[in-house]
Amino acid sequence: MVSYAHAICAKGFYVAIISAMVETDNPQEEIGPAVEMLGTILEMFVSVSDIFSPLEDGKESNLWITKSYDPSSHMEIASDDIL
Repeated sequence: MVSYAHAICAKGFYVAIISAMVETDNPQEEIGPAVEMLGTILEMFVSVSDIFSPLEDGKESNLWITKSYDPSSHMEIASDDIL
C-alpha cells in the first residue's frame, strides 16, 4: 500500500493495488479474500486487461518488444525482458 507519505492521497488514507491473473469468469470474486483484508474501502476500481506476447524475440528484426505487464505492482516481467 502507498499513502500520504508517497504524496498520492490525503493524510490518513491509503491506496492499495490488488493484482492477479484471471482464472474464472468472475475476476472480482477471485480477489474477494484480498479485498476483505483491506477493511473499509471508499472507492474501488476493477479492470481486466488482455495479456500479449511478441511474435518473435527481436534477434532477426532488431525490434525488442516486451510482453504485457505482469500482475506484480512493479512490472517484474517487463523489467526482466528489458534487461
